[in-house]
Amino acid sequence: MPRRPLFLFVLLLLVLCGDVALAGQADDAQDRDPYWYVQGGAYIHWLESDDFVGPPVLGGVEHHRSGGWSGGLSLFNNSFGQFTQYLYLGKELRPWGSRPELRVNLTAGIVHGYQDEYYDTLPVRWGGSWGLGFVPAIGYHKGRVGYDVALLGVSGLLFLVGCTL
Repeated sequence: MPRRPLFLFVLLLLVLCGDVALAGQADDAQDRDPYWYVQGGAYIHWLESDDFVGPPVLGGVEHHRSGGWSGGLSLFNNSFGQFTQYLYLGKELRPWGSRPELRVNLTAGIVHGYQDEYYDTLPVRWGGSWGLGFVPAIGYHKGRVGYDVALLGVSGLLFLVGCTL
């Protein structure tokens, strides 16, 4: 995806969430009603970028339930430029009691899309392009807006912006 549509996607997320973020409404995902959360990633910092190609595009949607549990789907171009999907379950933790806007999010699920010579990059894999994924993230959420940094194995960091619907 060219950089201009990606920029417009991230800008749209910010516009959708902006009014509520300015109002500063409290957000405690552990005790709230179920809700939907959309997010986009526009920048990845690769630790070693020699083999990586393509723009770091990510779009995802999550459904959050009480108790901090969630399920979601992310669609992205992997680091080798291949269209990839990640279907996952997650658990949101708020370990800093005095700072409820800070969170840790742990997700695990099925990844599809690492193919051909890049199939071996998935530690647990089967069927030619399927495997297991695990993505921990740390974030800041205030009102309906969220910012997260996800750890992509030993490859890099993904910077995300999201909005509660």
